[in-house]
Amino acid sequence: MTKRFLRLLPICALLCLSSCTGRSDHWLSLLEQAEEMNRNDVPFTSDSIGKELVRHYDHWWHSPYLRLRAYYMLGSAYRDMGEAPAALHYYNIATEQVDTAHADSATNATLFRVYGQMATIYGNQDMPMEQLFALEKYGKYALKAKDTLNYILGYEHLVSPYYEMDSTEQVLRVTEKARQLYLKYGFQQNAARVYPTAIYVYIQKKDWEKARKHMSIFERESGLFDDDGNIAKGRELYYDAKGKYYLGIHKLDSAEYFYRKLALTHYKYESSDGLLSIYSEKECMDSIFKYSILSKEALLQWATDRQAEAVIQSSAMYRYERNQNLAMINAQKATRFRQLCFAIFIVSLLLFTWLYRLFKRRSQKQSMRLRQLNKNYVSAQKELEQLMEEHRILKDIYNKSEVSDEAKALIEKKQRRIEQLEQQIEQYQIDLNTLTYSEREKLLKETGIVVYFMEKITITPNWKIPRPEKWKQLSDVYT
Repeated sequence: MTKRFLRLLPICALLCLSSCTGRSDHWLSLLEQAEEMNRNDVPFTSDSIGKELVRHYDHWWHSPYLRLRAYYMLGSAYRDMGEAPAALHYYNIATEQVDTAHADSATNATLFRVYGQMATIYGNQDMPMEQLFALEKYGKYALKAKDTLNYILGYEHLVSPYYEMDSTEQVLRVTEKARQLYLKYGFQQNAARVYPTAIYVYIQKKDWEKARKHMSIFERESGLFDDDGNIAKGRELYYDAKGKYYLGIHKLDSAEYFYRKLALTHYKYESSDGLLSIYSEKECMDSIFKYSILSKEALLQWATDRQAEAVIQSSAMYRYERNQNLAMINAQKATRFRQLCFAIFIVSLLLFTWLYRLFKRRSQKQSMRLRQLNKNYVSAQKELEQLMEEHRILKDIYNKSEVSDEAKALIEKKQRRIEQLEQQIEQYQIDLNTLTYSEREKLLKETGIVVYFMEKITITPNWKIPRPEKWKQLSDVYT
């Protein structure tokens, strides 16, 4: 049986390894599918996949890189669900999974993507300081991953939070450095695309020459304009900069042209406000009245949309804080339960120890009582045997010849002692009968004659057959 088991052991090990490998492949495939969805901008509609991945990979026996990726997917699920606080929470947990000082290229590549998502969320939440921090990390890990383009992109995006904080000098400094980096590594179009925010800064400073120069480079080299001068979709806000520029140099017709192009997009407030400024310069009262109303309505709509976004953000924050509070309450309950279990264990251990010691003391007392009883019984038995032998001898002498009064007195004395011992032995027998089976067994095992026969079980060179009187003593003990 043992040999068969040993032959089957390698097969069982291989089957177990195969099963574990199969499960591992399943989870890795699920993780890669989630990452593919994220890369292709396919939105997650629930957090179920992310939670499953975290539940599986959040153990010490899985690599930190796998835990990083799992938490990244869970954060991305909450990002797509509009739960910004939860997304940031799990993105932060993701970055804590790895030793960044010794991270490899793949880990650094994942880290800069995580920080890039965090930067986007901070930007949408109007948190420029946090956005700056995330972007600096984004560039740092992109550089470690030897991804030059993303390193420069991370640096370029610093422009946005600096502009939000009115740090115009920083905006211009970052813009020029980013442009030089793009040119250094051969990204010609990217080098031209860094200018829109800087153009706004020069317009605010009324530095029309620099504004014109940078607009010229942007329009000529960025690759974002068609042959008719129309900018790529999604970047139409640039028409506002053009309108402001022409308004600033008093070319009102050119300014109106760009603001009317802007009016065809969803930037209603910027276009209405720009046209209002133009007609105020022209002193056209009807148009001033018209665009004042349109500008006010657009501003009101913008404020309503911002309020709605704020409500959504507050709601998300409320849900996140509520979930965190529930998690904290559950953790506290779990802690209290563990403490209660530990207290019960300690009390049980102390109670068991006390009961054990009590039982041991009672057992020791019982053993002592049994040993004493056995000792008294054996001693009485031996004395009785000896007296009976002496009494028999004296009686034989007495029957054969006349004896003195002293001999008669001795015989009577021994007879009385024999009667006393018989009474004692009878009482010992009564006491023995009151013992439990286990107590009687223990007592018998400690009896001298039993010990004698236990020793006879093992045959030795000096082994001798027990004499008849020994067998009689053994019989007397067990009867």
